[in-house]
Amino acid sequence: MKGSGVSMQIDNEVFKALSNEHNLPIAQETYQDLGKSAYKGEHLKNELGLFLSAVKSGVIAKGSILVVYSLDRLSRLEIGYAKQTYYDLTNNGVSVYSIADNHLYRAHNAADDIISTITFERAHNESKIKSRRVIDSHKEGHKRWKETSESQRNLGRTPLWIEQSTNTFNINAEGVKKAVEMKIAGYGDLKIKQYLDANFEYKPTRKKGRVKQSNTWDYTSIYQLWERRTLIGEKAFKIEGVEHVMENYYPALIDEDTFRKLQALKKKKRGRDTGSGKISLLKSLVRCGICGGAMVFMDKRGDRVSYVCNLALKGEHERELYNANMLDLLTIEICKDAYLAESENANNTFVENEKIKIEAELVEERKVLDELVARFKSKRSNSILDLIGDSENKIDELEAKLNALNNADVVLSADELANLPDIFTDDVRKDYLHPERLAIRNNLYRFISSISSISSITLSRKFEPCSDVKTNFANCVDITWHFKNGQKRRLAMLPYEYTKTEDGSKGLYLPFVYMYGSKSLIKVEDGDHLLSDILTKLHKLDLTKCLYPSKGGYQWSQRTLECGKTYWVPLDEGVFLEPEALQFDFGGIHTERSTPLNYISLMYSHLWAEGEYTNDYPLSKFSDLARGFNFAESYDFYDTLRDNIFDQELYLSRDLLMS
Repeated sequence: MKGSGVSMQIDNEVFKALSNEHNLPIAQETYQDLGKSAYKGEHLKNELGLFLSAVKSGVIAKGSILVVYSLDRLSRLEIGYAKQTYYDLTNNGVSVYSIADNHLYRAHNAADDIISTITFERAHNESKIKSRRVIDSHKEGHKRWKETSESQRNLGRTPLWIEQSTNTFNINAEGVKKAVEMKIAGYGDLKIKQYLDANFEYKPTRKKGRVKQSNTWDYTSIYQLWERRTLIGEKAFKIEGVEHVMENYYPALIDEDTFRKLQALKKKKRGRDTGSGKISLLKSLVRCGICGGAMVFMDKRGDRVSYVCNLALKGEHERELYNANMLDLLTIEICKDAYLAESENANNTFVENEKIKIEAELVEERKVLDELVARFKSKRSNSILDLIGDSENKIDELEAKLNALNNADVVLSADELANLPDIFTDDVRKDYLHPERLAIRNNLYRFISSISSISSITLSRKFEPCSDVKTNFANCVDITWHFKNGQKRRLAMLPYEYTKTEDGSKGLYLPFVYMYGSKSLIKVEDGDHLLSDILTKLHKLDLTKCLYPSKGGYQWSQRTLECGKTYWVPLDEGVFLEPEALQFDFGGIHTERSTPLNYISLMYSHLWAEGEYTNDYPLSKFSDLARGFNFAESYDFYDTLRDNIFDQELYLSRDLLMS
């Protein structure tokens, strides 16, 4: 506010009159210290303090007029402090106009000085008497609560979710509880307010007064909610500088573990996506199989949501889009694997709760240390120094415990795995703004690696020969999931085939290979059931076409799905044999070459014109492999291999087995 002007506070008509009388423009800025005590001097640390600084620095020019409702709004401190505030204004050329007594207070005016002194003295005495009454009332209320354990009306207002007359939950309680759930899930305060406005009724709890009350949720109340221990039933207030904490004063809306999670949010924040605000389940988890770059969430509106390589968007290589709906559902279903669910070492819930507890204790202990250091600066004392040493030792111990937990292997518990599919309902899957999506994403972060050097979910494609495509090649998706405990899984789709069912209707045959870590406890036949169920879910949602990205459109929704035989290849048990000279036909060309054998290459088979099966490896090794897959006879294994045709060049790849 530069130049002369009127600093306004209350009444536009008053401003206009003063502006005309003194030939001053009306300033555009207002200063409000709502709820800041003039008796305790709190307003001097807020808006009034900023105004005084502007006056002293000359930003507010001499000759300006400050308009207040009443002179005692400037201060209700003791007379010496009150007059100092008054002089800080008038001695710097700023007059004060009081609406209540219709008087302009100016510098170096004896009458104004006397009136202001009387006004400040009276205001201070009134506030002092009122403060004494409040203190006595609080003491009495505290005493009665100790005797009866009943809430006391004279101990101040209740939280917005408590009915003061009965000390029970009111209609706002469910909304506040939902707000806490959303905050822990990672939602921002504004989005929480918008969700509550749309889904939960709000009833103002304060008595109606001059301030207009809204029937929508108050953003400030939500913002201030997260550190309020009233959520767990505590009430705290100060009497003559001494804080009194009353546990179980209110009914607890949340338990202490949930409250600790709220406190730990300051250190653990995973926000929502920018732009449209849609929440991608795999944010920061997905990486490009071409360059290793991070995949970003691309929203084309509607259901056109995809993951695409960040470097591809910058022109580093060809852009490949992966349907987000397909990948989200596939990831959640694949992560339901039984070998993680049955792990004897799983105890994630306990570990996570311990982390939250320790992080909350660290926050509190660091506050204690800061206070001790501040006390030591003002009063050097050996006893305080000893307390500082104790506090630092405690912080070191807590940090050591936290590091030990963070470095432990993370294995998802069976209960946690079982809960993942339950919350990924159609509503959550379709609504990218649904708050449950953040909760699911946080669960995924707990066991899927997000370290860039260990790609968490790698997306790539392979062009495979396919007779049912006009171009004669199918674009087959290949996905690898990496876990924090070192385990990984891989799903590689093979070229599809259009078929006819027994009743003559159109069919769709989808072959694939599924690979896993050796810690798997699941049986081969269980794997067939798991993978076929997953593909069936995708097909019902018309998402199987997303496993074969194409610029053209697939009309697959009316086709009957038939899944190929599942091969459970143990990635970390693949034994590479000595190179041998092999003879085989590939692409019509008779070839002889030396190649390392692995489990997948041993599945590769050929059907000769005479109708006899042959293979490109010694019979003894084929028999060993057949027994390894629990086939009693070799011809049974031949029948299994016939269900899928593997591309020799792709599946002889050492990368497929070891990446």
